[in-house]
Amino acid sequence: MGKEFPPSIHPTTYNLIAIAVALILIDDLNANEQNSLGNWFLLLGQYLATNAAQQQLIESRIENSNININSKKSKSGQGVYDDTNKSNQNQRPEVEFLLEAVQKMQKELENLKKGEE
Repeated sequence: MGKEFPPSIHPTTYNLIAIAVALILIDDLNANEQNSLGNWFLLLGQYLATNAAQQQLIESRIENSNININSKKSKSGQGVYDDTNKSNQNQRPEVEFLLEAVQKMQKELENLKKGEE
């Protein structure tokens, strides 16, 4: 499936499409068939939701952004971001960029001061 599925449409419209499909299916199915198909769709949705949740958990652990606000540490008033085991090396490019920007600004200020003299 492409990147644009499901489509980027308004949530209400997206839900109305699901309702329309369900109404169309109701006409051709008896109660037992509706029940069977409805449960199959529920299983499909639950599988997708469970798979996505597990993927999000794995990604958040890789990114070290998995914070438990219900932990004893958080509830005791300690900072939830005070994890000393986390490495700040993933922020290194941003720090280097900022340092270079500061150096450029310092040089520019020096050039402006020289121009005023």
